[in-house]
Amino acid sequence: MQIIFHLGAHRSATTTFQHYMRSHAAGLSTLGIGFWGPQRLRGGGLFDGLYAGPNGSVSDDAIAAAKPRIARALAVAHARGMRYLVISDENALGSVKGNLRHASLYPDALSRLQGFARALDRPVDKVLLGMRPLDSYWSSAIAYGVKRGAALPDDVRLDAIANSKRSWRDVVCDVVEAFDGADIELHSFAEFADYPDTRLALALASSATLPTAKRGVRLNAAPDLEGLRACLSDRGATTNALPSGKGRWLPFTAAQSAVLAERHADDVFWCVSGAGGIAKWIDVKEPREAGISLTVAARRGHIYDQARHMGQTG
Repeated sequence: MQIIFHLGAHRSATTTFQHYMRSHAAGLSTLGIGFWGPQRLRGGGLFDGLYAGPNGSVSDDAIAAAKPRIARALAVAHARGMRYLVISDENALGSVKGNLRHASLYPDALSRLQGFARALDRPVDKVLLGMRPLDSYWSSAIAYGVKRGAALPDDVRLDAIANSKRSWRDVVCDVVEAFDGADIELHSFAEFADYPDTRLALALASSATLPTAKRGVRLNAAPDLEGLRACLSDRGATTNALPSGKGRWLPFTAAQSAVLAERHADDVFWCVSGAGGIAKWIDVKEPREAGISLTVAARRGHIYDQARHMGQTG
């Protein structure tokens, strides 16, 4: 049974992907495809205790307690004839709240993912990660954070986010280090947001006919300006910092957006150019192999170090 870990990320049509998997669970099961989503993993579920706190670390006791519970569930899935098990939870990377608090993109991803890898106690065959343009990602994350109770960020916080050196490349390198030996597949948010069925088919590399997803289904969307004003008003907060009008909120200045867009363009170029030999870039039209997962020795050598260095300075 192959294990495919779909990490999301947040604000990257992850809920849409999970909705597709749940909605077609019965049909997928007949094809030997199982699914564990947030409903089964969180809140006292299989991954109970593995979601790290603000310090980003997972305790040894939590990992030890989770191992037998997860092992039993894996054995049941295998006994039911599952050839693929898709695990999907964006909170494995961290949280939107944590990203906003640190003004950084999943700064504790490595330690968090290592906790899940240890608790699974068996190799993960493939990891999926969607990459949303950084200016769009952060705009959506900020709006979502305000909806969930966060304050509107001030100019200092927005500037810190825009000038953070951490990008998707750093996250990818953390994923590679945490899940040794797994194939890492990266994809564009824009290409796959409406096509969870296509993304799954490419991940499985299977010729089986999968259930077709409904197009135009966008779940858990960030609130627009009207929605944000309503959220703030409901809790008695001022809305003066928001611009007038309707539509999506764009909190960054033109200069800040340009910095974020350039950093993301560098990330995509890195992916398409080979991702330092540690990941594959996937698009809708065809899988475009950008390299294979390397051995630990090779990862810690020149190519891997160069990839991480690029992620830190891009």
